[in-house]
Amino acid sequence: MPGWGVESPLPPDPATSSPGWIARRRSANLRRLFPRDALTTTTQPTVDALVPLAVLEAMRGQDVPEPDGLDEYHVELTTKRLGMSRTIEKQIARYADLAERQQRVGRDEVIALLRLAARRGDAALLFADAGRRAGTRASRRVGTAARGVWWSAPGAARRLLGRRLVRSVVREIFGLEVQHDGQQVSATSARPLSIDVTPDGAACSFYGSAIAAVLRAFSDFDGAVIHVACVAQGAEACRWETAASSGSES
Repeated sequence: MPGWGVESPLPPDPATSSPGWIARRRSANLRRLFPRDALTTTTQPTVDALVPLAVLEAMRGQDVPEPDGLDEYHVELTTKRLGMSRTIEKQIARYADLAERQQRVGRDEVIALLRLAARRGDAALLFADAGRRAGTRASRRVGTAARGVWWSAPGAARRLLGRRLVRSVVREIFGLEVQHDGQQVSATSARPLSIDVTPDGAACSFYGSAIAAVLRAFSDFDGAVIHVACVAQGAEACRWETAASSGSES
């Protein structure tokens, strides 16, 4: 698998070129990427565990073979797809447990995972899907009581409460500051995690999808969130803005 081993000028050794050996080698690399004691007990910057969980779930979703009756072929294929590996499945379970307990993991660990995702040919789709998943999960963190008050509030009060919930969720989970100007919504960050993943800013689409998902959870928003300024392009901060369809309220 390109990028996981060291190329040799000698002819391939059958003992080290079989699917089983490749899977074991890949698992060893993944264990180094996801250390068992990675739950942070130090002062290093941290990221909510639902972020890496969403990325791995999106990766698994992208790698699931299409149902076409070729079951025997798919058994061999899935052993070669990173998102379908047993190591990734274990990490999904680990992050799901941490996210359920609202725990955080080291920023460096998450950056390493996102860089792995960024090397894929379907990285753009993966980041968009991961952002949607993360935003949806983040919205579910809002307690039943607060959600009930928001849902039952009338008109303008409901919109105001919805805006407060959006600002709170996006700040707490993703570290972005949200501003509302009428129906226009924007979010900014001087140094988002995505800039350390892809220096060209390609991973910033993760945040656009996440913000859109949170807006849909607490408003009548029905549009897209566009990355309009990027630190990678010389801006002082990354900025995302809504491009809502007519009649949407946010």
